[in-house]
Amino acid sequence: MILLCGFCLTAAPLLAQDEPPPARAVRSDDVPFERITMKDKADTFEINIRPLTLPRGTFWENIKGNDTVRFVSEDGRTLETKRKYVTSYIKFPQLLLNEANRLTRAGQLDAAFKFYDRLLLDYPQHEGLSTALSAYLYENAKGAFRNNQYGEALGFLEEANSYRPPVDNLDTAINAAADKLIGDYVAQQQYASARELIARLSKLRIRDVASVTKWKQYLQTEAGKKRDEAKRYLAAGDLNAAFVAAKQMRFIDGKVSGGPELSEEIARRFPFIRVGVTVPTVVANSASMTFAATRDRRLLQRNLTELIGFGADGSQYASPFGTLGRAVGGVEFSLLFRNPAEAYPCSAQLLSQPPSSPRLALLQESLAYVDLENGRELRVQLKTPHVRPEALARLDVMQQLPEAVPYQEKTSGDMRRFVVNPDYAMRSPQQPQAIEMENFGYSSRALLALRSGQIDIIDRLFPTQVDEAKADSSLVVDYYRTPSIHFLAPNYDHPLMQSPTFRRGLLYAINRSSILDGRLLAGAEIRGSHLISAPIPAGLEADDSAGYGYDNSIDPRPYEPEMSVTLFRLALLELEQQAEAAETDAPQMIKQLKIGHPDSEISREATTAIARYLKRVGFEVELVVTPPEAIRAADVGVDLLYVEACVQESLVDIPLLVSQMIPAEHQSRYLQAAVRRLNEATNWTQVRERFWTLHRVAYDETIVLPLWQMRDYFVRSAEFGGVSRQPMTLFQDVERWSAISLTSGKGNK
Repeated sequence: MILLCGFCLTAAPLLAQDEPPPARAVRSDDVPFERITMKDKADTFEINIRPLTLPRGTFWENIKGNDTVRFVSEDGRTLETKRKYVTSYIKFPQLLLNEANRLTRAGQLDAAFKFYDRLLLDYPQHEGLSTALSAYLYENAKGAFRNNQYGEALGFLEEANSYRPPVDNLDTAINAAADKLIGDYVAQQQYASARELIARLSKLRIRDVASVTKWKQYLQTEAGKKRDEAKRYLAAGDLNAAFVAAKQMRFIDGKVSGGPELSEEIARRFPFIRVGVTVPTVVANSASMTFAATRDRRLLQRNLTELIGFGADGSQYASPFGTLGRAVGGVEFSLLFRNPAEAYPCSAQLLSQPPSSPRLALLQESLAYVDLENGRELRVQLKTPHVRPEALARLDVMQQLPEAVPYQEKTSGDMRRFVVNPDYAMRSPQQPQAIEMENFGYSSRALLALRSGQIDIIDRLFPTQVDEAKADSSLVVDYYRTPSIHFLAPNYDHPLMQSPTFRRGLLYAINRSSILDGRLLAGAEIRGSHLISAPIPAGLEADDSAGYGYDNSIDPRPYEPEMSVTLFRLALLELEQQAEAAETDAPQMIKQLKIGHPDSEISREATTAIARYLKRVGFEVELVVTPPEAIRAADVGVDLLYVEACVQESLVDIPLLVSQMIPAEHQSRYLQAAVRRLNEATNWTQVRERFWTLHRVAYDETIVLPLWQMRDYFVRSAEFGGVSRQPMTLFQDVERWSAISLTSGKGNK
């Protein structure tokens, strides 16, 4: 409550009533108060008071010396004194600033920050704050510089320079920090960071920074050496060496005189693609359905049939080996091979025992017979009708047909490098001779590399970077045809994780809506990115045919941490009863959870937030980076595994995903029955009804902790050609890719 102060002309004693308590120190989180200092003869009083509200048009400086001032002390007593006895009157913002400045001078920078933060939040225009902030940031920079943290020091100094007037000697300090930081970048061959810093410093409102001129000249000189080296190799006909030298030139400074023209000439003569990946590449040709494994598999194998998109009639399939056909009724499909020599090895694979992959095992369960007519037409007869028989034949044939392997890995050093297989039967003239994949921990850094020409395409953007990329007319932003689904896969080897009640308790403890909307999407609305109630894709639009397996009537569970605690207790009680019946020891409540995740920006952000919510219900959480193809928690030794899965054809992929995540001995009979009946569906009505049953079982048993699905965007240079619109995977049409376009590309605008 703020008491209105009155002023009168009557005489008054110095202090009415008892002497108030001495003024206490200000705190950063205080309710606003003010401070007056009074002096009467030899006595001085410093008192904290509630904020004054002066009559309209009245200013403190205009109050006459004999006027009586009435105010309320912090402890609620009404006091009076004549204006002439008040020697100092300080308002709350100035009290905060005085304390902040005192702490800064004392070197207590962390404590001072709380006061500056309060001032910026509530009183950003307070007189003297700008100057004080510049000095405060300068002191922070000095400490960082002494600790050799030059990047942090420069950040403080640049921010200090944004306040007016800036502290003295700021230009000299910026020059010193920049010189050290750019020198470190160059020593570590982080030339892109060096160039970015030089460009940023060039725009600062400071006098000429000597370090900018020095290092700009150095980069141009070193890039010029590589340019000349590339020219010599090109003249000698060594295209590979010329490409490497030109790439090194671009890495240092691609805008050096003559550099862009040289790069274009080499690109024409030696097609080469540089891909920025935000999820590390997999270590082998994995059958996993994670985002990274699905992305990379297309480089290393071709499938007998391939899903290339969704149309008005649903899934669209093609075969790289010939022409697909399907008989009416869905009991038979055929493949007419262009090359008869490929027909027999492929048909023989369908009958191999034991089956070489889970997909082949699924097909063999449905097979009636396999026939090869005229040595080139493969006919596959099924025991019962199937709504998408071609989906069952998404089988790799790399073992039978080495000439069906698009690329061979030739990695050297940290960069993954894939070189076109010289025997690849389906290669095209413009196909990239080599593909290099560079890992970027953050898509913002990958965007910088894309704009500078270091890479040609980025596999996936963090959602908050999408609008920025769309605003750049030199880039083209598109998205994959199916969403990725994100969930936490439990370790079924752990007794507590085997309890559906315990798993449900974990799910209630995570505020998934807050993580998705606030942390991942940052408030933006991206259609197709939303919470899910089961690990089944819902499609990107409300009427998306790719979401036929999702039951929209089942709402995702809400965030209810109180329910979590109750469910944890109930789970322990259930396990104790089971242990008593089996005459075994009951498991104890675990105190620590180990959560694994691929080293992707999305999963890092998500698991960091998930860990905080789980800590609120009593768990200590350790986050562990796991292989990008990991899909079963027990295989990588974690309690929960964050999975980014790519489900393309739900009818076939969901049963395989369940088998990859959950060992058969830990699948309930209800789950096994739901999966089996789905595999036996013969028409679309049965598919939908049985999918909804599977959805309900997955929801009720919480077979995984479903999080959300996301529309995944990728981005490429406008000069980069051959990429289909809304592909299923990044490398779907890699045979048509072109390293550089000879005509001006069209970007987002």
